[in-house]
Amino acid sequence: MPRDAITYDNEGVAAVLDEIGDLLELKGENVFRAVTYRAVARAIRDLREPIAALVEQDRLGEIPKVGPSVKDAIVQLVSTGTSVRHEELKAAVPSGLITLLGVPGVGPATARIIYDNLRITTVDELEEAAKAHRLRELPKIQAKTEENILKSIASLKQRTGRNLVHHARAAATAMVDWMRQETGIEAIAIAGSLRRYRETIGDIDLLVASLAAGPVMDALIRAPSVERVLAHGETKTSVIVARGLQIDLRVVPPDSWGAALLYFTGSKEHNVRLRGYALKKKLLLNEYGLYRVGAEARGQEIASRTEEEIYAALGMAPIPPELREDHGEIDAAVAHTLPALVRLDEVRGDLHTHTNWTDGHDTLEAMARRARAKGYAYWAVTDHSPGLGMTNGLGAERITARVEEARRLNEELAPFRILVGTEVDIRANGSLDYPDDMLARFDIVSASVHSAFGQTKEVMTERVLTAMRHPLVTQISHPTGRLLERRDPHALDLQALIDTAVKTGTWVEINGGPERLDLPDVWVRKALDKGVTLVANSDAHAVEEIDWMEFAVATARRGWAPGAAIANTAELAAMLARRKRR
Repeated sequence: MPRDAITYDNEGVAAVLDEIGDLLELKGENVFRAVTYRAVARAIRDLREPIAALVEQDRLGEIPKVGPSVKDAIVQLVSTGTSVRHEELKAAVPSGLITLLGVPGVGPATARIIYDNLRITTVDELEEAAKAHRLRELPKIQAKTEENILKSIASLKQRTGRNLVHHARAAATAMVDWMRQETGIEAIAIAGSLRRYRETIGDIDLLVASLAAGPVMDALIRAPSVERVLAHGETKTSVIVARGLQIDLRVVPPDSWGAALLYFTGSKEHNVRLRGYALKKKLLLNEYGLYRVGAEARGQEIASRTEEEIYAALGMAPIPPELREDHGEIDAAVAHTLPALVRLDEVRGDLHTHTNWTDGHDTLEAMARRARAKGYAYWAVTDHSPGLGMTNGLGAERITARVEEARRLNEELAPFRILVGTEVDIRANGSLDYPDDMLARFDIVSASVHSAFGQTKEVMTERVLTAMRHPLVTQISHPTGRLLERRDPHALDLQALIDTAVKTGTWVEINGGPERLDLPDVWVRKALDKGVTLVANSDAHAVEEIDWMEFAVATARRGWAPGAAIANTAELAAMLARRKRR
């Protein structure tokens, strides 16, 4: 296989198929062909094995909707790195049209109208035309469409291009495993923003303790995931792996391990504040250690081998990596008032997940068994209500059938308990997508906004607060509705949400889906200050996504949350007793 074809993993193939669908529409061909390419793209993203394996074993027929033309495109992408159909379409469609599709809300039909009438081919030209109100003069484009395009462009310009935390975590973990296998060194750690579990990640920092840097650096560039070597030196080596992720490796002496890990974990703001605090105590802190300063001290080393001994030498409690953002953690550590942050092993169950009864990938039984294998005492299936048509939401008969399946499995898996819940849509007017008599059948009612995202702040806030006031709503899920690097939060007064949660006893979710991480950490802390009960959930749609609880807990920790503040750290009976049910 050519080296450049390696970039066409499942995500790469799916992205090209999506673009073929867009190009077909832009060219004015049969829309159903475009729909087919996009459906196959979605299916490939959901695969649990490399698309290259299906090509090699002639198994592409296992993917729904893969006909001869789609199959040819996939085979060509995997084997050569290009697709004849894709190249033909790109040649036939002005390149600027694809650029316009990068603006959220500009679909193929709108892009074609704009191009045909104004010959616009760049985002800057589109913004200029929208500001001059030239778009609303075009056929089928209204003033509201023009306003939304301007909002989308503003949002697009704020995107960072950084990576989502789960992709970075997977790449870093795989590299750490490889390095340990190749070198036999155990002192290998993830540092930087990834260790702090920031929402999005730039470069991945890895740290190794060794007296011999050369063999360690050589092991890194030999890793099978490496696509390109940027730098190969004695102190730092940098490589590119899948998704364009850059991994920077540094090797430090074992005696400096703790100081180096502290320094390279950051954040920069935390490090500056910590070094300043050390100087006030006539101490010098750098990546090599903590030293006394002054004529008599002569650079005497006090601590360097572990982070804990450095913090202790400074008279401070150890500060967890997630808190190292200069948000008051140093003062709290000096006063020994840091909270005992929630731990992943404290979580007793997951209260927001989906199965193939609606839009999930796996069966209820498979999801339940995975949850039990994680050591959970309980697990809630919260498949969708019917309002969101694309999710195949549940009506009364299917709910009854799912309850029966859960009852049978509960007998088999006891004492593990499956809770039958729902993720019910909050309609545009604040009403819920199920009547009260149906809501009363569920153990957990998670209410969410999935539509009408463009409402004003006042309307959206009242919509969500109305749902929170409903006596049968247990929790509000992914309250801001954001999708990191893809969709901005909808307009919502989060302080009003917090105040209402206190009054109604409604739990507020910390959603561990890596695109969401919602409630964001800064608002987690504000919610805690008001006494809100939080709930950490994975929002899993497949068995492996149940592990996304890691990111919900990390976000809770970044928001200074102790275990007692998280509803699902309690045992089943205590959790259910804590649940709002009036």
